Amino acid sequence: MSLQGATEGSDLPKSRSQGRSFLRTLFTYDGTGSLKDRLLTALYVVTGALALTVATLYVPYGGFICVAFVTALVAMAVFEVVRLFARSHDTLAYRPVAGVLMYLVLALPAAVAAVSAVYGVISGEVWWSGLYLATVISGEALMVGLVLEGRTSLEAGGRFAQRYGVCFLIVSLCAPALIVISGLPRGVALLWWIVACAGLNDTAAYFAGRAFGAHKMAPGLSPNKTLEGCLAGLVVGTVAGVVFWRLIVETSVPVARVALISFSVVIAAQAGDLAKSYLKRLRGVKDLGALLPGHGGVLDRFDALIAASPVVLAAVVFLGLV
Repeated sequence: MSLQGATEGSDLPKSRSQGRSFLRTLFTYDGTGSLKDRLLTALYVVTGALALTVATLYVPYGGFICVAFVTALVAMAVFEVVRLFARSHDTLAYRPVAGVLMYLVLALPAAVAAVSAVYGVISGEVWWSGLYLATVISGEALMVGLVLEGRTSLEAGGRFAQRYGVCFLIVSLCAPALIVISGLPRGVALLWWIVACAGLNDTAAYFAGRAFGAHKMAPGLSPNKTLEGCLAGLVVGTVAGVVFWRLIVETSVPVARVALISFSVVIAAQAGDLAKSYLKRLRGVKDLGALLPGHGGVLDRFDALIAASPVVLAAVVFLGLV
């Protein structure tokens, strides 16, 4: 009896060690961009987002946490696009001075949006004049950059316009709206609502495209996207928008208006995804970054949310929710 007990006891540490080893393997990245890597990243991001949501809702002035998180995402997205293009066309060597200047120009509206969002947490209002001024300065500075780049070469000017024109639309015009939303009284609910619309649109488009997609939607930008997937995403994303708006945002807005807003948000999300693909095709890269294993960079994962945010901000202003 004692020998048997000793044998059974000696197996316990081994069993526990095997269990810990299995868990480590299960929750460790492969580093190959596999489905496991994608699912793990999604799990960690969603868990972190839920924790931030709880902190935002229940910690005094927790809205500052939400603003800081969204601002950090946008700052990283700006860094990704600047790093992508702040290179010499001939040697591909980095141009650090040009990179720093372009970062400051493209990030200016986001910086002012962060200030506006902090003001929004405190007062519930938006600093519209500051946002407008920052966007104008950023756009004017880009025009000066275009003139300087193209003063001796039309080709160089064209490359500058191709690259930074789209960058401006994504990270200087659209992304600041996401930061502003994060500071609104209903900011957390609106952010999760955008996630629901854009995420379910993306999921439906992916599976519908794989199941019965036959007609390419934009082969020059994203060869795998199909018209069938696009339509499925529009339908599912719009329905999800109506349902989740009623559940987590507001119940007094007529369904027809919510459906129109949801449809517009899904259109913007799909356009943002294709605009990001355009940037990647210009440089010939698979991903814009490597911060999120299996997904690429911040802009690779949050492009739809960023592109849809101006539509949502305009909608809540129109509806008098801000």
